[in-house]
Amino acid sequence: MTATMAGSWSAWVGETWRPTHAWAGAVTLASLYVLSLYLWPRRLRSPRDHPAVIRARVVSLVLTCVVSCALPGIALQVALPCEASLNAGVMIPTSISGATGIGSVQGALVSTVASLFLCVSLFLGPLVALVLDGGTDALSRLFRNALSLSTAVKWRNRIVAPVTEEWVFRGVCAPTLVFAGAATVAGAVFQTPLLFGLAHAHHFFEVKERALERLVTGNSARNRSSAGGKDSTPTSYQLRTLNISATKNAAAVVAAQFAYTYLFGTLAVFLLLRTGSICAPIAAHGFCNVLGVPDLRKCFTGRNAGLIAVAYVVGICVFTAALWPATDPSWHAESKWRDLVAISRATREMRKR
Repeated sequence: MTATMAGSWSAWVGETWRPTHAWAGAVTLASLYVLSLYLWPRRLRSPRDHPAVIRARVVSLVLTCVVSCALPGIALQVALPCEASLNAGVMIPTSISGATGIGSVQGALVSTVASLFLCVSLFLGPLVALVLDGGTDALSRLFRNALSLSTAVKWRNRIVAPVTEEWVFRGVCAPTLVFAGAATVAGAVFQTPLLFGLAHAHHFFEVKERALERLVTGNSARNRSSAGGKDSTPTSYQLRTLNISATKNAAAVVAAQFAYTYLFGTLAVFLLLRTGSICAPIAAHGFCNVLGVPDLRKCFTGRNAGLIAVAYVVGICVFTAALWPATDPSWHAESKWRDLVAISRATREMRKR
């Protein structure tokens, strides 16, 4: 009976599945990734850097990663091959691991080295600024600290976040959308990062709360000073004004974060699709988490501003020149780039009909 029901379900999925369903699945997984962080009791939701909160969220994210396997499992194994893949004469992956970029150790090492080389080139400006400000010792301390996983926060930022985010938003979603005929390669590279950027929008509430607390504390201090040291709580008008200021501050921070995560997302998807290894975007993600957002102000202020600006330009030029050669499929044996491009071309031609 169970086997019969399973067979009927598989047949129904195979007949009713459409490429647009892959997008629905990707959006659902992105939403689930964020919502899973807030399913715990309030004591395990904030502050976000508390070890108990981090442990609880790790459990949620691991479960989300397991559940996310359903998307490529259904789209590529249960559903019938899409018309685009048939027109292109391309065989879609026969396993979830093959579709999501899990391959050999050698392939992982090659893709990781290529990814880190590109990241070092892209971040040459910040690295030069770090050396000019603190010497080579500052650079060595940065990477020694990066390899030290002594706190729960470091585990989250350098292991858990890169692995789980890249698995769900890149490994699962991006290739599946192309193989299922739901997106072209360009669409996967430039559209799926929107899900990644929006998935960070929930930080708005945390940023606003911290900003409001900081503003209220400062306001109270000024009130005490003007009242001769007596305790003075903010008035309702002051609280409304402070709340508006905190909202604007949080909106600006989250907007900047969205822009940064979107740009990184485009690079991460490209690395995955070109090299065929999930390790490439994971390595890039970890590297970027260690370096943080580049401080572009150092290109314009300080005695070393000119040299730092030149390093930025040189690094971007090297990155641009090396991007395609370093990710050349001939260097990455597990790359499915040519198949993805063929399906993408067929998908684009079908849309023109």
